[in-house]
Amino acid sequence: MTYGEVLTMLKPTVLIRSALFSLLAITATSGVAAEDVNLNTDDVRAGGTPTGNLIRIPVERIQVTDNIFYASGLANAYVVNTSEGAVVIDTGFAHQSPRQMALLKEVIDGPVKYIFLPQGQHDDIGGIDLIKEDGTQIIMTRNSMEYMIHRKKAQGYLSPRYAALYNWAPELDQKGSERKKKATPFPYEVIAPDILVEDEAGYKFELGGVRFEVMSLPGAEGINSAGLWLPEEKILFAGGGSVGPDFPMWPNLGTVRADRNRILTEYIDTINKIIALEPEMLLPQQNQIHTNKDEIMTSLVLMRDAAQYVHDQIWAGLSEGKDVYELMREIQLPEHLAHLSQQHGRVEWTVRETVYQAGGWFQYRYTSELYPFRPHEIYPELVRMAGEESVVKEARVMLAAGELERAMMMAEAALAADQESQAALILQLDVLQALLKRAQEGYNTFSEVAWLQSQIAKVRTKLGRA
Repeated sequence: MTYGEVLTMLKPTVLIRSALFSLLAITATSGVAAEDVNLNTDDVRAGGTPTGNLIRIPVERIQVTDNIFYASGLANAYVVNTSEGAVVIDTGFAHQSPRQMALLKEVIDGPVKYIFLPQGQHDDIGGIDLIKEDGTQIIMTRNSMEYMIHRKKAQGYLSPRYAALYNWAPELDQKGSERKKKATPFPYEVIAPDILVEDEAGYKFELGGVRFEVMSLPGAEGINSAGLWLPEEKILFAGGGSVGPDFPMWPNLGTVRADRNRILTEYIDTINKIIALEPEMLLPQQNQIHTNKDEIMTSLVLMRDAAQYVHDQIWAGLSEGKDVYELMREIQLPEHLAHLSQQHGRVEWTVRETVYQAGGWFQYRYTSELYPFRPHEIYPELVRMAGEESVVKEARVMLAAGELERAMMMAEAALAADQESQAALILQLDVLQALLKRAQEGYNTFSEVAWLQSQIAKVRTKLGRA
């Protein structure tokens, strides 16, 4: 039985996905020893979610077809061998790329002619200097290159956000960045491509009798996502998170970490484009490969239909005069689509992002929306008038009734009046823990779980309970 056949037969649960993936990989490496990797994600923020578990996926080399291999890890790195040389797709995160590139070098047949970077994110570029040779050409789309410029500019803004969600972010600097000599988490440098692909035009090339097509696939992880299509083999390298790290999944379009330009309509167009290709093998940037055409098509249709439903509901609601908060509460996936994973992104976050992209920042509810002041700025005055004891007491009633969002707002109001209030801090801790329990028992969404865990740690430190 082939590795692909094993994958299509097994349907592991989310909680054991990484461990099973590791065992399958070990059986498929033809003698390549596994790295000594701790698969336990208890020490990882949001461990137990697919995204949280990615940091513990071991680096293994796996043969996909006679001429295609990949090195697993937090981000997969692929190589396609041809009679005239090799094409490398993605080069991994900095802290894993030395091992990944070393494993791929052992099976690369001939010179590395091309490196295709589907997105230009951290998990695309980590091992470029380890695999690039004299004469290697780097291929990237214009959207990817422009994103890299933006990402470099936004480094100081985004790094603290990454660190709040990914408690292993500083580990990248410690383990994988000595050659870059950077002192910030997620060290990042802009890459200048040798072949710049205009997104709408695409790019076709042939190497050793194998045809390749670069195509723009703006999707679950950004408008700068692109893929590499092998038309004769009907294999799609869905790089750049075109379909996301968990498949099938609801797209992470309204990111908590503040990434830019993830557009619902473009995501729908991308999924329709992939459906039209009818891929027989889908090789994503993260997690397992998919080799069962029927399952691939079923998952793609599910993702497309869910996205189209939410898109239509947003615009119907806006036309009825509903504001973003009403739409966030009301729009839910219907029963036949509700099983779609929301462990990396949430429907309500996509609703909010889409409304704001539509120019809906002014909700036509309160005149104060027009001015540069948050409602929170009057919290201290309101709490002083009501009395902190009364605010905390009422919040406790809300918490007991399961009105967690309202209880959190009350805790935030009390802390706005007195940041050191022990009663308000204990209240905030209790509400955060209740929110975390609900999140883990519900969608178990990585960003929500990671944020709540980071805030619980902060409050416990203030209370001297760390």
